Formats: sequence, C-alpha cells, structure tokens
Amino acid sequence: MLWAAGGPCFPLGDADRAIRMGAILTGLSPVAAGSGIAVLGLAGVALAVLPAWWPRLRILGWAAAAVLLLVVPDGRLLLAVGELLVLHGERVEAAAVWQAWCTAGGVLWAGAAHAAGRRRGRAADPRWGRRVTLLAAAAPLVYAVPRMLWALGLPFGLAPETEAIVSTPTGRTRELAFAAAAVVGGMLTLGLIQRWGTRLPAWLPLLGGRWVPRWAATVPATTVAVILTGAGVTMWRASAAAVLTGRASDTAFDAADWAAWAGNLAWLPWGAALGLATWAYHRRRAAHPVPPTHERVSRPHPGRVISEDSSDGARTGPTATA
Repeated sequence: MLWAAGGPCFPLGDADRAIRMGAILTGLSPVAAGSGIAVLGLAGVALAVLPAWWPRLRILGWAAAAVLLLVVPDGRLLLAVGELLVLHGERVEAAAVWQAWCTAGGVLWAGAAHAAGRRRGRAADPRWGRRVTLLAAAAPLVYAVPRMLWALGLPFGLAPETEAIVSTPTGRTRELAFAAAAVVGGMLTLGLIQRWGTRLPAWLPLLGGRWVPRWAATVPATTVAVILTGAGVTMWRASAAAVLTGRASDTAFDAADWAAWAGNLAWLPWGAALGLATWAYHRRRAAHPVPPTHERVSRPHPGRVISEDSSDGARTGPTATA
C-alpha cells in the first residue's frame, strides 16, 4: 500500500541490476505492483482465517509458498547474507530485505499447507535420509574449494578483472569467509544423521548431554536451504538464458571467468539436498521423539530385581546367582 502511494524502497523497479542477479519480477510500476501485492496479501489473510475451508484450499497455500520461495527471491538475497557474514553489509539492498520477508512467509505457508493436509499418526522414517544428507554435506565443497585457493593467492579460472579484485587483501578475506562458512555448514549438516544432532556431546561445557530441540536444527537448516535453493534457481535460469541468447560472453557467465560462476551452480542441488535432509531429520525425530531433559531413568538396585508380574513395579526377591 505504501509503494502504491509512492512510498520509498520499492524493490521491483531496478531492471538492469535485478536482471543481472537473475530476477523475474523486475521493471514493474510501483502503483501496479504495490496494489497487486496488497490485494494478494489481503487475500492470503482471508484464506488463513477460514479454518473450516482451509483443508480443502491448501493447494493455494502450496501455490503461495512456491511463488514466495522460487519466484520472488534472486541472487541479491544470498549476496546480502554473504555481506552480513563478512560484517560489511555495504551492498544489502532494500530488495534483499523484502525477499527475506517473502521467503519467511513462503516457509510459513508451506508449513500451514502441510499441517492442514497431514494425517494423524507417526511419521515414517525415510530410508534415503542418510544418502541425501551426505550429499548435502559434500555439496558445499564445490563452492568452497575454489574460494579457498583464491584466498591462498591461487586465482585460477578467473578473468583478469576478477583476479584483480580477488587478489586484494579485502578480496582474500571475503573469499576465505565464504569458503569457511560453506565448510562449517557442511560439517553441521552431518549432525542431521549423527548422534550429536540429537544429543549434544558430553564434553561440551554447560550443554553437554542435553537433548537438541528439533527446531534448533530444522529452523536454521530450512532457512539456509530456502535461500540457497532460491538463489540457485535464479543462477541456473540466468545461465540458461545467457546460453540460449548467445550473450554468455557479455554477462557474468563468460567462459574466461568460469571459476567465478561455476561454483555458484552448486547452490541449487546443495539447497535442494539440504531441504530434503532437513525434512528427513524432522520426520525421524517426529517418529522417535526423545524424552524431556528433566526425565531420569530409574535403575533398580544391583542386588534386587523388578518383578514383571507386579502391577506397581515393586521390587521383589534377591537376584539369583549361579
């Protein structure tokens, strides 16, 4: 409504910048786009507050989630995350903030649609969860290894202009931070199938031995998966358009600069695998819930046994010895 009235920070008008980042929604009028977004938002509110009709209309929830997660975001959202990671934030655009808000809404719509259609009962434990988790943990290396080499002063596969940027102290620090974040993310992904992803290791101070709440693993993993998938879709779409139009040499997909963008093509399989791994972890935890942290298992005295016939669990008789 603010944009339709001529307010600031309209995110869909910078056509050149948005197209370079793989955006679909770009070059729109603030009045038309703002009014359309307001109408769709109010329609979503009306849909969400109709619980009697919602189970039948959950397909609209899935449609809203697909648009908010796969159409609205572009490369600027992931770029903003990277800028915040290296503590600069100089290129965090208003469009990236708006995309982050829409992405959060897409996750909520997907969760609401899933909750409206799920059947009661215990969730199944996917057998493919381990394999897809290993894939999600290994995929970051495709992105991280070239950047580690650039940070060490080995800028292979780069055009002279890009090499000059990467070779500066700031450029090396930035690439090292991006590579380290990818590697750490891959290591944390293994927690979705490891014991320490359910119960923290005993050697950790203060938190050792505590159960990991399901949301503590699923929320950050889902956030990263959504951002990576959205950026990956735009990257593949932009690269396909550059090849089909024969303008690859005029865009960011120049063959002379192949290492600068080839690793970014891993965003889509990385995000998709991480999303599936997170879903498998969620279902496994739902099927095998852990006891609360305050529960303690009572053990019988070494010299006594507990009668299986006793209804109140009374201890009866000494332990028989050979």
